[in-house]
Amino acid sequence: MRVIIDERKLGEKLTLGVQAEGDEVGIFLASEDVSASCAFLPEEWKRFVEAIREADAQINTRL
Repeated sequence: MRVIIDERKLGEKLTLGVQAEGDEVGIFLASEDVSASCAFLPEEWKRFVEAIREADAQINTRL
């Protein structure tokens, strides 16, 4: 498994990591209370990133 982003603290209690294996990209989020991980195929990863960018743009126009 290739590390794309090693465990990176996003806040006091929130951590993110991204890894790749074969054609899949895996992402995990962990906090003090809960953690989640998900594997994406290439087209799924592309749509996920597009959705995050869209959400970010909408959030930034409202702040």
